[in-house]
Amino acid sequence: MYRPSVADLATGSGPLRRRRITALTLAHLLGHLDVSGVERVPASGPLVLAVNHRAFLDGPLLFALLHRPVAFLVKSEAFTPRLAPLLHGTGQIEVVRGELNIAAVRHSLRVLAHGGAIGVFPEGTRGDGLVRTAKPGVGYFALRTGAKVVPVACHGTDLLGRKRRPDVRIAFGEALGFGQVPQHQRVARGDMLAVTEKIRAELADLVATT
Repeated sequence: MYRPSVADLATGSGPLRRRRITALTLAHLLGHLDVSGVERVPASGPLVLAVNHRAFLDGPLLFALLHRPVAFLVKSEAFTPRLAPLLHGTGQIEVVRGELNIAAVRHSLRVLAHGGAIGVFPEGTRGDGLVRTAKPGVGYFALRTGAKVVPVACHGTDLLGRKRRPDVRIAFGEALGFGQVPQHQRVARGDMLAVTEKIRAELADLVATT
């Protein structure tokens, strides 16, 4: 079974491109897509997508829409015998909720260090998607790697598969930059929380206004 390498996730590969085309075709069959601001996504370099979380299909939909690979941090419960081959085959990163996932964090950092993109749901779980709270991991990834952070607002994704071709809106915000903490320095918790709150506020505003 194909599993993309870190280099594949950074620069792309034939199998990933084919999977993306398949996912995009399915997305258009499932819903009417209205996508705005995708040109704001940097074409290269380390990138963190910070996405509000309405439905399981949020991540797969964004994987389909972007012209560069993106590896989302996905809860371990999603890696069922049926879905695990698909998730592994597109480079998604397994995370055990409620635990310190050292392996997942290190893999995410390697992807970013190679100039790749990861996707994070700052809320930590699915809900109403209004982003009232955010976990500090998104701030840590931004400061540790210097990655640009692009907020992404998803609307209507919770209706995919439940309603016949619902209207789905995806809005990409402006890329945010916070600089990079030198590798020999620890990321200060106060700085991490401040950056996380900045990202949360930008994402919440994007959700509210799109």
